[in-house]
Amino acid sequence: MKRILEKASLLALSTMLVSTFAVSPAIPQMIDHFAREGIAASQVENLITVTSFAIMAALLMNGLIVRFISERNIIILGLLLLAIGGSMPMFLSAFPMIFLARILLGLGIGLINARAINIIGNFFTGQERVQMMGLRGSAEVLGSAGLTLLVGWLTQFGWQPAFVVYLFALVVLALFLLFVPQEEFVAHSELKNDSGSKVKLDKKMWQMGIYLAFLAFFVINVNTFLTIRIPQIVLDKGIGTAQQASLILSLMQIMGIVAGTVFSSLVGRLKDWLLAVSYVIFGLAVIGIAFADNLWVLGLGGMVSGFFYSIVLTIVFSQVTDRATKALLNTVMTIVLMGCNIGGATSAILPTFLEKLNPTPTGAFGIYAIGCSLISAGLIYQQIKK
Repeated sequence: MKRILEKASLLALSTMLVSTFAVSPAIPQMIDHFAREGIAASQVENLITVTSFAIMAALLMNGLIVRFISERNIIILGLLLLAIGGSMPMFLSAFPMIFLARILLGLGIGLINARAINIIGNFFTGQERVQMMGLRGSAEVLGSAGLTLLVGWLTQFGWQPAFVVYLFALVVLALFLLFVPQEEFVAHSELKNDSGSKVKLDKKMWQMGIYLAFLAFFVINVNTFLTIRIPQIVLDKGIGTAQQASLILSLMQIMGIVAGTVFSSLVGRLKDWLLAVSYVIFGLAVIGIAFADNLWVLGLGGMVSGFFYSIVLTIVFSQVTDRATKALLNTVMTIVLMGCNIGGATSAILPTFLEKLNPTPTGAFGIYAIGCSLISAGLIYQQIKK
């Protein structure tokens, strides 16, 4: 029972990693509120995106922070900043204070981001590690979906009560303190991280980090683009309603949870071929969504893309924990997570540029599909070469 609680506590850390966008359902009410103060809608929307930049800043400061604070205390500090910064708008309605709160939230997420993943690699080995990495991905999606659903319900009481969801970080903190013993944490985690030692990334580790960061960047950028574009496709083609579009997006998240639970089984069956197969099917799903002329095809494409998006990300993080030494794990993971955050941050900008390059009905979809094909071909070639 103790081991189960420890696993649950470690997985709980991942439930808050993508909570940045959890309060998105409250944005319309916030826009109406701040419009009366002369603040533009774009500035209100920036309250969501500024958190992503704070996350990246925290990731970049990781090397400096670990010189002064232990890994365990960094996680504790991150959860406290997440809870405080996330919930501040409950009590403060001044725009500058909310802006500051969102930065604190991002710093908190950035502090625990890499560690919530690395800790799986440090605490577990073999098949148990593979299983936990899959469950970690499910926990991340489940946390995002659950918090977003709760925010949607809370908005009936106003936009400020919606920010109470970030106090869930205190529950995660309590679980971490109660069921992850300090002695065991110290024994399993790296006592000296790469910045506190003279160990530096060699050329091979740099190449691996950038390679995995690119794979994560691309799949996140495409998936976020699909999430933004699917509601528009449903309405523009007249094949459904806004509610049905929301259902498809929900099913995409559910498929992410399913992907995490079956990840270990898929690795056992396909082994090193899983990444190549996942990218091939993900690319086919992108094409299916682009040419979908009815809700069923669009929904199927969305569900397939959501499933294999989660599989690709889980493989990427698993490869980092498997191939990087403990002394270099934080640095390599930071490189990969920078790719993840850049992928999400550019998901609204890059497609606009791609649509100018490909001014056809397929637009960005066509270039993304070609990108998936090229990446798939490269991955298949690597496997054949082995």
